[in-house]
Order: sequence, then structure tokens, then C-alpha cells
Amino acid sequence: MHSANMMISEVQGVTVAVLRVASILDGPMIEGLKMQLFELVEEKNCQKLVVDFHGVSFLASQMLGVLVSLHKKCEEIDGHLVLVGMKPSLMKVFKIMKLHKVLHFAKDESTAVSMMEKLG
Repeated sequence: MHSANMMISEVQGVTVAVLRVASILDGPMIEGLKMQLFELVEEKNCQKLVVDFHGVSFLASQMLGVLVSLHKKCEEIDGHLVLVGMKPSLMKVFKIMKLHKVLHFAKDESTAVSMMEKLG
């Protein structure tokens, strides 16, 4: 599944969604990403999901809510969500909101894949 905003692949049984946008700020884009990410969990039953933010510089707070909901959806099917490639400026927002205590983060895709093995 590919779109202009996201590329999906699989690495060692882990679904990787690479976001292909520099900023996630407007409602329609957030809604589109939400639908695509939720579909991976709800319809495709992806239990190991990595979302790669390496190209993203700006993020609306509404997207934080989407990621928390996605995390909960993953947990409901005994799965895990790991966010990777987060720029320091974005990571700061997650820390301010204390989301770094709820969500899982890794520096890159390979670290996230090995992290999934430890998470179960």
C-alpha cells in the first residue's frame, strides 16, 4: 500500500510506514494518514508497526492524538507501535506532553525491528 504521503513495506515481519511529508499540519492530511495507519492495524492486523518520521520536521498536536490512538489499537491486538527517525525538535514535543512514557521510540528502523523482538 503506497500513497503520496506514505510508503509501506515489511522488514522481518514488521510493517514499516515511512511518512513522505515534511510537515503534518492540516486536518485533511492528518485524517488521511490516520485512516491509512488505522487500516494497517484494524484491517490488515499488523501487530508490529513502525512509523518512520525521518523526513518530518513539523507536526500538529492533532497528530499526537492519532499516534496515541494508534498505540492503543496496536495494544488491543497484542501488537506494538514504535516511532523512529524523530527529529530532536519533535521529540521535545513528545517529552513536554509526557508521551515518551507511553509510546516507544527508536533511532532508526533496524533498532525498531530488534526492539519489536524484545517487546514480544
